[in-house]
Amino acid sequence: MCNGESIDVESQERKANPIEEKYFSASRVLFLGGIMYTVFIIGLAMRSLNIPALVGGSVEIDGLSFPIEAFRGLQIVGGGTRKKFTGGKVYTAGIYFDKEGTGSIVSALEPEEAALDQDFFDEVASSSSSKAIVLKFQQDVKAAVVAKDVTGALSKILEETSSDQFSKALGEIIPAGTDIPALTEISILCEEGTVTIKKGEASSPVMDETICPAIFGLYLGKSPVSKDIKDGFVSGALSKATA
Repeated sequence: MCNGESIDVESQERKANPIEEKYFSASRVLFLGGIMYTVFIIGLAMRSLNIPALVGGSVEIDGLSFPIEAFRGLQIVGGGTRKKFTGGKVYTAGIYFDKEGTGSIVSALEPEEAALDQDFFDEVASSSSSKAIVLKFQQDVKAAVVAKDVTGALSKILEETSSDQFSKALGEIIPAGTDIPALTEISILCEEGTVTIKKGEASSPVMDETICPAIFGLYLGKSPVSKDIKDGFVSGALSKATA
């Protein structure tokens, strides 16, 4: 008897036996349900560890989508969310590096060469690689609050002239007295000693090679402005190293 006939006979036999037919139907439901549950659990684990979840040509971090590649070939490594002291979410940050920089980070975090001391983060922050931090806002925020948060921290580690230059450039992108609506995207791009702040079509460059290491130091330093972002950067890098 050919295979097609065998299948047909088996199907007819199950139809002739309602109990057996119900058993097979229940088994299929349980099997599919098990797959869906497994996918759900994996998704929860990735979210709790701040490991970016792949969604087509983008990754999802804390419910917001970030492109895998941006700014002419920069690759996302990882990120997390800046929160208020009360726990409210302000913005989610994605940290990007060029191909060479990403490769160096991944190599340093391979299991046999793991080096997670602060020296590693300082080297990453001060590297000459092209890199960027993309901020996506989780809620409406006053521009003055964001400016104070960033420039206030930078003023403690930068020369006054450099700090003032960055503050002026940021003010051109998010003017004082305005609001930053939820889902607004602001990028800080570092290339060849120049820092460029972007929002939509607007951009404001600052030529000062000391600013970029300071900005990345805010997020990857010993006392980061957001531990969640630093931890998410590590989780994302580790996931690449073990892929």
